[in-house]
Parts: sequence; C-alpha cells; structure tokens
Amino acid sequence: MDSFETVPTIKNLRALVETIRITELERCLLKIKHDIPKKTRRAIKDLSRGMMNKVLHGPMEHLRCDESNSRPLSEILKNMHALNRMFSLETDASILEQKIRAKMEQSRKES
Repeated sequence: MDSFETVPTIKNLRALVETIRITELERCLLKIKHDIPKKTRRAIKDLSRGMMNKVLHGPMEHLRCDESNSRPLSEILKNMHALNRMFSLETDASILEQKIRAKMEQSRKES
C-alpha cells in the first residue's frame, strides 16, 4: 500500500498550515514595515517555511502507508481521522478508509 489514499488529508493539512503561515508572516512584515532589507525578509520567510515543515513532519510520517512503515492499518486510519477532525479538514475520510482497506487486502492477496 502506498500513501496515495492519505494524500487528500496531507494536502489539506499542508494547505491549512501554509495559509496560517502566510497570514502570520504578512502580519509580522506589516508590523515591521519596510525597515528591513530584502535579504532579511527572505530569511524570515525561509524561517517560517522551515518551521512549518518541521511541525508537519511528525503528522505526515504517521499518515505514511508504504513498505517502510510498519504501523498497522488501524493506526494509520485513526491518525487520518484524528487529523481530519482536529483541523476540520474537508476530506471524505470514509471513502479514503474504504480505499485503504481495499488496497491492503489486495496487497495481502498478492503476497
């Protein structure tokens, strides 16, 4: 099984956090006005993007469902449902769950 079925949750979570990052970054840059050089602005943007990626790394790892992940299907599904619920993501988790279960069953049959 690959991470394809969890992609909508990953995309929606990433988009939500990116929107928050940009909003807060712009608010910060407005407060300090144009008093900072372009290079410093770029460094601040890079810092905020790096922080976002670091924060998202853990949740994304818990949504992985490929050969390198030894988590059971039930745990991956719980993680996906939890993220959808906690962040009010617009992901149809029930359809994704059915796809994940079908793919896992197919993988077992092929083994």
